[in-house]
Amino acid sequence: MSLCVWLVPPESISQSKGFNDLPMRMSKWSLCCLAVLAISNGPLQGGHGQSSPLKQALISQTGPTVHLSANAPRPLQQALDALQQRYGWQVDYEDPQYISEVDVVEVPDPSHPEGRTRVPSGGAFNVDFVIGPSALPEEEKALSVIIDSYNRSKNPGQFELRKIAEQNFDVVGISAHDRQGRLSRQEVLLDLPITVPILQRSASDTIALICEKIAERSHISVNLGIYPRRLLDFPKVTAGGTASPARTLLTSALASTGRKLYWRLLFDPDSKTYFLNLHSVRNP
Repeated sequence: MSLCVWLVPPESISQSKGFNDLPMRMSKWSLCCLAVLAISNGPLQGGHGQSSPLKQALISQTGPTVHLSANAPRPLQQALDALQQRYGWQVDYEDPQYISEVDVVEVPDPSHPEGRTRVPSGGAFNVDFVIGPSALPEEEKALSVIIDSYNRSKNPGQFELRKIAEQNFDVVGISAHDRQGRLSRQEVLLDLPITVPILQRSASDTIALICEKIAERSHISVNLGIYPRRLLDFPKVTAGGTASPARTLLTSALASTGRKLYWRLLFDPDSKTYFLNLHSVRNP
């Protein structure tokens, strides 16, 4: 999905186009939502209705230059989704907390009791990079260029790239505006040390427990949202750890399935809640 901006009851999602990992279980309310050469496009515009949103980010190529164009409440996530579909990259994404009026905007939402909901105030984001001698972008260098360009744009949040393993990267939200409107560094939830008993259970139960432990440490609600049910609910795995970063335990739990999966940890500005959505990596 390229527009992860709705809060929808689980019974309303059965055969939704774009949810490639169906069937999935949802929580009560789930967010639905080569050296590489950067070529400057001038100041990038943020959201606030300046141009029409895109259903999916667009990737085009002219000679060695790849152009990526996104326009969504979370344009960086939309860009990463397009890169995953185009090149098969396994890249996780984590929102910072959008708690300032600077970083959110109200949009119509018929499913919301008040008829409106608050979403990140992202908008247009464009970036160019150059492919390497293999005729494909070099993933780490391309991602570095994209994130550096995003952090210079007017879109909400500041992010950093972390290499977790070969061809496995995390894009981590590290800053956003605080309630006084100042750009402020934030605690990264998946960096918090937690303890999960090492037991045999389903991967989904392990991941739900990781979310609970993060919430206990951070005092911020974290819920398991959409995920591939047949892959995570039924096989039993042995997972857990003591005083380990939540990121490490989550990565280990997903690896125990023997499949490539990536996550989208999305912050809902209305409920001040995180939703952890999991997806299978699709071959391009």
